[in-house]
Amino acid sequence: MVGMTMAHLLRRRGFEPIVLERMPAGHYIPRGYMLGFQGYEPLEEVGVYQEVRDAGRPIAPRPDQPPVAVAVRFGALIEALQKDLPIHNEHTVKELVKDDIDRVVGVVAESPDGDVTMEADLVIACDGTRSPVREMAGFEADIDVLPEAALAFMSPKPADTSFAMDYMSDGGHIGLLSWHEGSAGWRSCARVGEEAALAPGLDAVKEMWARLLPASKSALEGVTSMDQVRYSEPALLRCPEWWKPGVVIIGDAAHFFGPETGVSSGIGLGDAHALAEALSQNRDDPDAACHLYEMWRMPAVRPYEANDPGRQRILVADSVQAKPEERWPPEA
Repeated sequence: MVGMTMAHLLRRRGFEPIVLERMPAGHYIPRGYMLGFQGYEPLEEVGVYQEVRDAGRPIAPRPDQPPVAVAVRFGALIEALQKDLPIHNEHTVKELVKDDIDRVVGVVAESPDGDVTMEADLVIACDGTRSPVREMAGFEADIDVLPEAALAFMSPKPADTSFAMDYMSDGGHIGLLSWHEGSAGWRSCARVGEEAALAPGLDAVKEMWARLLPASKSALEGVTSMDQVRYSEPALLRCPEWWKPGVVIIGDAAHFFGPETGVSSGIGLGDAHALAEALSQNRDDPDAACHLYEMWRMPAVRPYEANDPGRQRILVADSVQAKPEERWPPEA
């Protein structure tokens, strides 16, 4: 998503980026998506904002103003961004090419036809929180493991509201996101591992969710199998620097926030917008553009990192216990 937006913004400024995508054409991981207001401007410039807005449900609509966010099927955004954009699908970067002064000047990518070497004035890595390019380039990454795990569900049935969230007695949270074609719910829970977290079974999961977050009841009608329930152990990501000569990391490769902030994707789209403009102003010096990009974006991103509610819970972990009726998995 961020990479395709980046490519569109660069093309509008007269550049011809090469887009590498490891997934086959048209493939993406289905999920709900919350487009925060931070992403509106770059998508408006690309020309897909209104299409995505019309396909989604507003969150916190305001009179005569855009909504604070839009809940939409993730595929609606991906499909809009893929239009008229040349993409090298099934290409995975496996090596960074450097010159004799250690500047990145290209990549070696694995493709269906074998390895291919591509020269580049600048490698822009937007390959997710586990970013292989970030590791290849040697960027330091501060990964803060949250004190809790996450339980989530996906449902093909929309809820009555586009968004709902509540906090529990230990500072944990439970929430719901709903778009026209379905819904997703999430809640914090004990880090007990997947087997123990899913052991109570489908009926227990649905009863708990409906009791703690009544707004999710209509969405839960579409949850008919434990295959729709997922356990994960998320972490927060922060990188002290985002740029080295010839390579820059943006979006989830550079920073990742907890679900309560609702800003990860919007911030990533803002990264793309700022970097595209910095490159436009420094067309012959991409490293100078990256330096300018860091100066612009750090004041915008660092406060979100510092004030993420997940980081605050790390500081007080185990000092407060949830009420018995809120705990998951439930006590025997």
